[in-house]
Amino acid sequence: MSGSSYARVKRKPKKSKAEEGYKAPPMFSEKGDDTAMAAINSVDQVARQLEQRYGLGKLERLAAPKLAVAFEQARQNFNDAVQGDDSSYLVQKANNLIEGWKALERSAIKDGHKPQSSKVWEFYAPEDVGGQKYAIVDDVSDAASVEGDTRIYTLDEVARVIIGWENTKLGLMTAATKQNFPDAQIKSVKYKKTNEVIDDEIPF
Repeated sequence: MSGSSYARVKRKPKKSKAEEGYKAPPMFSEKGDDTAMAAINSVDQVARQLEQRYGLGKLERLAAPKLAVAFEQARQNFNDAVQGDDSSYLVQKANNLIEGWKALERSAIKDGHKPQSSKVWEFYAPEDVGGQKYAIVDDVSDAASVEGDTRIYTLDEVARVIIGWENTKLGLMTAATKQNFPDAQIKSVKYKKTNEVIDDEIPF
C-alpha cells in the first residue's frame, strides 16, 4: 500500500491476479500506481512545507468552521480520486487540495497567526515505519510550543541517539557510508527478532 503521512492519503493495493474474474482497471496498473503516486507526492510536498512551517495539524485547527469543513471535504475527494481510474479527475482533486492548503495559510495569516519558531521542527515519520508524529526542538524549553500527541526530542538527544547507533556494528557501516557519500540516505532499518526480555531499570 502506497501513501503519504502529510497528504494523509493511502492508495489501496490492487487485488491479486489469482482472484477469479478480476481485471484491474487502468489506474490500478503499474502505470496507474505511478500516476497516483505523482499526485500524492505533489500534494504531500505542499502539505509538508506548511505543516513544518506552522506545526502539525495547526492550520486546520486555526481555520474557521466553513473553511475547515471545505478543506476536509477536498481531502476526502482527493482520497477517493486516488482509488479511482480517472487520471484527469485525480489531477483536478489534487489541485483542489493544494489550493485548500494555501487557503488555510492565507486565513491564518489574515487572522494574525505566524509560523512557529525556527527552533522547532515538527514532522511525520515515513508512512512505511508508522507515520508517528515527532518534533525536534533546539532546547527542552521550546517543547511547550508543540501541541498534540507528538514525541519530542532535543537536538542533544538526537545527537546521542545517532552516536549510540553509530557505535553498533551496522551503525559503523552507516557512519562510514555517510562520511564518504554525503548524499547517501537511509531507506530502511531492519533488526533481527529476538526473544530476549529487556527489564533493566530506567535510570531516572
